[in-house]
Amino acid sequence: MIVVYHDVHSVAKLTEMYKVAAAYGVDVFVISRVQGAAAQTGVPEISVRAFREGVKVLVVPDLRDAVDLLKPTKVIILSKRAEKPLDPNEVDENTMIVVTGTEPDVSKFDEIGEIRYVEPRELGDVGRLVAALCTIRR
Repeated sequence: MIVVYHDVHSVAKLTEMYKVAAAYGVDVFVISRVQGAAAQTGVPEISVRAFREGVKVLVVPDLRDAVDLLKPTKVIILSKRAEKPLDPNEVDENTMIVVTGTEPDVSKFDEIGEIRYVEPRELGDVGRLVAALCTIRR
């Protein structure tokens, strides 16, 4: 499975997102549109840790670049504004799960992937990834 953390600003959140993804056995962790301290400090820290743990890390300028490079079978963007819940049956090993560091305008992601929610909807980005991976791994 591929996990993408898109629109990243915080070193602490980037580190937590990576820890969650690695703990759930994600094959590829993508960091998309990383900015500020997350780019300067977080990416090198994650890269070293991932190398030691055997997780592939890809840093890309934008989400579309990750889709173009990795060619996932499906792209699922997690958002509390989604109309449909995440169904674990729609996820395979080449599915890209996207969590954003800021609240997305869901309409801008419509052409990239399918928008889904996990319960409880009011979770932050790290909690949203945990809930999604728990749902998928059941």
